[in-house]
Amino acid sequence: MTAQAHTASSPSPEGQRLPVVKGGLPLMGHAIPFARDPVGFLLRAHGRQGEAVAFSLPGRRVASFCGPQANAAVLSLDDSEADRRPVYEPLVTPLVGPGAIFDVPAEVKTWHDSLLLSLLRRDALARHAPDMFDQVERYIAPWPASGTFELMTVMRDLAARITAHCLIGPRFNRTVGPALATLLDQLQAAFFMSFVVGSRSLLPHHRRADRARKTLTRAIKEIAPHDRPEDSERSHFEELMSAVGPDGRSLDEDTAAAVMLGWLFASASTPAHAAWTGVLLLQHPQWLPVLRAELEAAFTDHPPATLSALHSLERLGHCLLEAERLHPAVWLLARTAVRDLCVRGYRVPRGHLVCVSPGASHRLPGVFRDPGTFDPDRYLPDRREHRAAPCALIGFSGGRHPCLGMSFALQTTKVIWSVLLRAFDLELADPDVREARTDLKHPPRRPCTVRYRRRNR
Repeated sequence: MTAQAHTASSPSPEGQRLPVVKGGLPLMGHAIPFARDPVGFLLRAHGRQGEAVAFSLPGRRVASFCGPQANAAVLSLDDSEADRRPVYEPLVTPLVGPGAIFDVPAEVKTWHDSLLLSLLRRDALARHAPDMFDQVERYIAPWPASGTFELMTVMRDLAARITAHCLIGPRFNRTVGPALATLLDQLQAAFFMSFVVGSRSLLPHHRRADRARKTLTRAIKEIAPHDRPEDSERSHFEELMSAVGPDGRSLDEDTAAAVMLGWLFASASTPAHAAWTGVLLLQHPQWLPVLRAELEAAFTDHPPATLSALHSLERLGHCLLEAERLHPAVWLLARTAVRDLCVRGYRVPRGHLVCVSPGASHRLPGVFRDPGTFDPDRYLPDRREHRAAPCALIGFSGGRHPCLGMSFALQTTKVIWSVLLRAFDLELADPDVREARTDLKHPPRRPCTVRYRRRNR
């Protein structure tokens, strides 16, 4: 527990009352302006009233905090103070199945996370690198010498295939890969609708999601147990089934499948980040020669698919950070106050939704110079604006619960754009690209068409 965010021993901790955002409607509260433009709504509210505000949504009171110090205070709260489970469990469990992600006690979730981490450690990322490059090269190999592609479609296809190959297995990817992105999109659409309407209903989105979950679960159970990566004696599914949990028991087949489906579902943030990286680069083409020079220095005729080569791409890494800042794939991080809290000197009553917004915090002029400007130089050693304060950059969360797959997601995005920038000359058909507000990830609005022409390599 931090000095900035604490619970008092009494039921009513000391602290001042949260300033309330004006303009709410009966029953609806601030739902309309919040749904229309959540980041803009929060920036305006915090700009007028400071780092902490309160507003209402249907059936919910929200305590919103904004700024590096406030982010750090909220993200340092443990689950006994502000718990993620009540927020996300009703949304996620129907999509992946019971017994996974948030539908388990805290100690079991920690164990499940440790099983995933074995596939995300540095040595594992080094093993994944050649497979990632291979998946992208195979995907673009049939493309003609010139043409167009829809950016989000390509990013979701590549991210899904890379994740399936590396975390489930090569046979699963070959069998399900072509349909995987569509099935995951159906899960994401139901997740968004549940978030908007506040509960799961019999909307077409949910019926499609139920079918997608059953299809993916069946495929995992049929294929994954025998899907051994090259030079491995056991499949990832067999590794899951052989692990022993804190209660002395192993996973059954259904739960292991739900855990693996949870890994696939969690990868859905990668396409949006990868797409925005591309949009920003193509909107600012002066950066392309810089990146291509860096790529030529790191790679020979055919990229040496090594982790050290990827790590040497510092300027591309800065562009990825800037895409994370300007268009975080997760624009709201929420928890439910388990008890009365005092956060940054403000009282937060039990039951309130406690949230921070990467989308709003990343655009504060007191933290980032010219925050609306695409400026990868802000991450150079002599500036390091993202390190000037704790939790200034939280596109992959932070504090007690950072994103487990952050390194995997960034490596995936780096590989995709390493291949595309070396293989093609690229330009946006329409440089005016806007966010899609019908998706919690706020990806580029479709169609986002890119023209390409193969380069001599």
